[in-house]
Amino acid sequence: MHQTTKSALSQLKQLCPNQSSVAVCLNQLRQAKIQFLNLGNIIICPQYRFILIFKQRKLMEIETFSA
Repeated sequence: MHQTTKSALSQLKQLCPNQSSVAVCLNQLRQAKIQFLNLGNIIICPQYRFILIFKQRKLMEIETFSA
């Protein structure tokens, strides 16, 4: 994983720790001015190539993806 991606992932995990609600994560992303696409149980952050996966409205994991 690229260093920039690691620091961005670290920042994202601070903004949205495990078990955070969807609403808290959305608010945190907005405040940090991180662009995202909300698909309900999945939030995609294309700028950093992260996918936040929720189960029963709680954050379960953060995955990275490549184009």
